[in-house]
Amino acid sequence: MDIADGLYGFFGASDPATLLLDFLVAAVLAVSIAYLALELYRIYREYARKEVPATVKETPKPEAAKPAAKPPMPGPMEAMKTPVSGKVEIPAIDVVKGSLSESMVTLTQKYRLNSLTLASRDGLVIASTSKTPDQDAAVYSGLFQELYNVKQEPYYYVEARGVGLYSVESGAQKVIGIAGRKGGLAPEEVRAIREDTKKVVDRFASSPR
Repeated sequence: MDIADGLYGFFGASDPATLLLDFLVAAVLAVSIAYLALELYRIYREYARKEVPATVKETPKPEAAKPAAKPPMPGPMEAMKTPVSGKVEIPAIDVVKGSLSESMVTLTQKYRLNSLTLASRDGLVIASTSKTPDQDAAVYSGLFQELYNVKQEPYYYVEARGVGLYSVESGAQKVIGIAGRKGGLAPEEVRAIREDTKKVVDRFASSPR
């Protein structure tokens, strides 16, 4: 009876029904307080999480591969190289064939060239065994004129491009030869290829390529 008297006294109740009601109210109040405390804790954690932003580490984007730079066209003084020296044996092959195309192929083979283009002074293609004849004629005919204005030589070797430049005259026509070969031509080869090129030009100068 001491516990019951204590509960009656704590809740100020005088009968069991009132005591039970007060007990239920106290239980509901206790649950509400606990729920409110949990809700306040949850709100605090959400607020604290927003206050401290997460650090995001960006992955650096790979740089796009840059195309290989094309070597610049050398200036006139840089392009003038001394022809290779040493005795070179030149095959005794007649380069004048039945057509201009056949003669150009024979010239290319006789002097072990990668390609050969004959161009006019104004950069037009006369004949060629190159894969880029129009480009070769336009670019290298202009370069030949620049080199010739600096120093008059029968042959210029453009080391950066592996191209030798020379000229021949047939009547009033001046033809520029653009010979692709790494290492250039020896002096005797220069004399011989100019003579052979003149034969071809003399034979087919008025013929279409």
